[in-house]
Amino acid sequence: MDQLQLRPLLGRLEGPAVVPPELIRGCRTYREAVRLCWALRRVKNMTLRQLAAESGLLPQHVTDYLHQDDRPTRRDLPAERIGAFEEVCGNTAVSQWVALQSRLTVLEEVQAMRLAA
Repeated sequence: MDQLQLRPLLGRLEGPAVVPPELIRGCRTYREAVRLCWALRRVKNMTLRQLAAESGLLPQHVTDYLHQDDRPTRRDLPAERIGAFEEVCGNTAVSQWVALQSRLTVLEEVQAMRLAA
């Protein structure tokens, strides 16, 4: 196997990365945080079908999670699937947004960044 064939797998060797706090603060809604997580994915050529398969989600639901319109009829990424979604994307944007909504302290954020490093 040559290096070009291995490249998509290399992004998954490390755990999910911490996203810069200013990007998280720019998200007004949970759905925006989910879309940010996907936008910052390590494997840029990943398809929604691959994301669904690797994170244990239904492909038609993934389309709803990432759709640009935020109509109330759209499904939200279930809380119990955040970890799997972030693992596949390679970053913790959704968890960080949820923590920010819960008033995560700066000290706790710094500790989380150190653990991720």
